[in-house]
Amino acid sequence: MIVYPLPPRLPTSPYLDQLYAPMAALGVTVRRGRPRHELPALLAGSGARLLHLHFFDELTQRRRRAETAARTLALVALLGALRARGVRLIWTAHNLAPHELRHPGWAFLAYRAVARAADAVVAHSHAALAELRARYGPPRRAVVIPHGSYIGLYGPPLPQAESRVALGLPPTGRVTLCLGTLRPYKGVEDLIRAFAQLPPETRGTLLVAGAAKDRTYAAQLTRLASAVPGARVEPRFVPDDALPAHLAAADLVALPYRSLLTSGVLLWALSYARPVVAPAFGPVRELVCEGREGFLFPPGDVGGLRDALGRALAHPDLETLGEQGLEVARALGWPSIAARTAALYREVTEEDR
Repeated sequence: MIVYPLPPRLPTSPYLDQLYAPMAALGVTVRRGRPRHELPALLAGSGARLLHLHFFDELTQRRRRAETAARTLALVALLGALRARGVRLIWTAHNLAPHELRHPGWAFLAYRAVARAADAVVAHSHAALAELRARYGPPRRAVVIPHGSYIGLYGPPLPQAESRVALGLPPTGRVTLCLGTLRPYKGVEDLIRAFAQLPPETRGTLLVAGAAKDRTYAAQLTRLASAVPGARVEPRFVPDDALPAHLAAADLVALPYRSLLTSGVLLWALSYARPVVAPAFGPVRELVCEGREGFLFPPGDVGGLRDALGRALAHPDLETLGEQGLEVARALGWPSIAARTAALYREVTEEDR
């Protein structure tokens, strides 16, 4: 059995590396070359072949409507050609729709076409699967395989004091971290406004760190934070080996997202024993309970986010909450996730059409 992931690699996430690393031992050959080389081989090949689709927004979504339409129709045609050649299709639905939704109608068409063409749809939570079914209809086969954790991926936890010195953060007081690519759907401006509404003597420091796809948006966030004492925006890419220091320096991790189906940053926080302030979407509630692994707020509600931040910052024992989050992460090991994924590959390649 040969599996072709699309995309073959994620430059800003170890997700695919962790998922596919155990596959060889499970009898699965994974081809992670460039799509322009691998897709022709996939179409021309024979035997048990499978395309595992993870993300396709970069293939279809463009600023111009006409180009988006052409690329979406090309994707639909490709899916049809693959099925005609006996290739099976798995879609892991990381998102419910594109984060930068330029052309909603064409985006819906692309996602629905993928959902209908897929021999199986993988969701990371039961809540996510319910949302996918409601939006795109029931798939041929649906399975929940969780997102894996990142415990110790880049080394053991670091001392907080040393990490704060390295990042130029105050040695005392609470530090709230917002980590990851800066994009409007993540609601970072809501976080800065909520932080500004907290009493200055208790709110400590807010560090927002991550690369920005849009320089104008990054500048907007930087200006907004500059008017709030204690808030700091660093619009730069945080390399993998710098993640442990950022997480160690923080007391908690804030995810002010306005939409969410799954979140790698949430798994990073839990994996490094950091409690979270997160939106109360169904997929989040399957991992985080109020007052246990973190604190929840109504999505898009700045006042609710402020209150959740306040509860977190006032909590006397964030370390225990972090340890409880780490226990959640320990149950999400990649070897078992890879084994469940490989079993799904075998099911869809062995069944009769």
